Amino acid sequence: MIAVGVDTHKDCHVAAALDRLGELRGELTIDANERGYAELAAWARRFGDDVAVGIEGAGSWGAGLCEYLQGEGVVVFEVERPRRRERRVGKSDRLDALAAAKRVLAGEGLSTPRARGVRGAVQALLVAHRSCVGERTRLLNQLQALHTTAPLALRERIGEGNGKQLERRIAAMHAGACGPVEERVVFAVLRDLARRSRALGAETRRYKRELAAMIGVLDPTLLAEPGVGPISAAKLIACDPARFKHEAAFARCNGTAPLPASSGKTVRHRLSRGGDRQVNNAIHTIALSRSVHHAESRAYLARRVSEGKTEREAMRALKRHLSRRLYKRLTQCP
Repeated sequence: MIAVGVDTHKDCHVAAALDRLGELRGELTIDANERGYAELAAWARRFGDDVAVGIEGAGSWGAGLCEYLQGEGVVVFEVERPRRRERRVGKSDRLDALAAAKRVLAGEGLSTPRARGVRGAVQALLVAHRSCVGERTRLLNQLQALHTTAPLALRERIGEGNGKQLERRIAAMHAGACGPVEERVVFAVLRDLARRSRALGAETRRYKRELAAMIGVLDPTLLAEPGVGPISAAKLIACDPARFKHEAAFARCNGTAPLPASSGKTVRHRLSRGGDRQVNNAIHTIALSRSVHHAESRAYLARRVSEGKTEREAMRALKRHLSRRLYKRLTQCP
């Protein structure tokens, strides 16, 4: 087998090929465009059919190369970035490419790249939705802060309330024809913030509807699962659970795999802080919803607590249970 490691950057990629004995068979530097991808694919074919390519950053700068090579039928893996303790010989693009090729040979630190197509579209909608939610939250915070320090007459005219209540109230108000300059300017700024926030709220709802429609096409019954809403379902689908060999690997990815945290007579486990935090957030949201609104999940938590676990440990067990259940459910998604 020939292992090709690729260190990716915005403008160029550096590749190195090693044989099964670890001997260097060749090096190549290409431009990060379609012509360069074709050049690398042709170069890799010269080594025969038994070639595997490990790409560092297959989800970022190497996404285009990964997609092209998969379309050409090349075996592609995503390679972990070298850890600091592994950089004893220094750092350069060539050394990173060699390290990626060595990982492919050893079969360590490899993962299957996420599927593109519809899942790529879901991921793009999630990015847009998350951006709108974050920006609207920032605007609502600014609205509340400016309302707190507004002139007394204006504050009394608007009334008290949380960010969304202030947004709705201010957007419907009209500016007074006269009044102190500070009051008129502050109200104008408040109204602009409220209108921008309302526009972002409309965009957020539109993205959520698009996600729900897309999920309905992919898996019509997924949203019928207790606690699973459009955003949580989209995060789970975008992760592409089918690329994992078993449910334990999916649990490691989503941060629900229990890690030993015992000491002396204390025997306990904790959840991993690594993995895909968006998928972890989805499972956490589903678990919280089910712990309140789902009788079966409430009974599961009660049984775990009766066995001597704390409430936090019972919730961790529920998340692991959900990860196992959702993996079986999502791998059936076409």
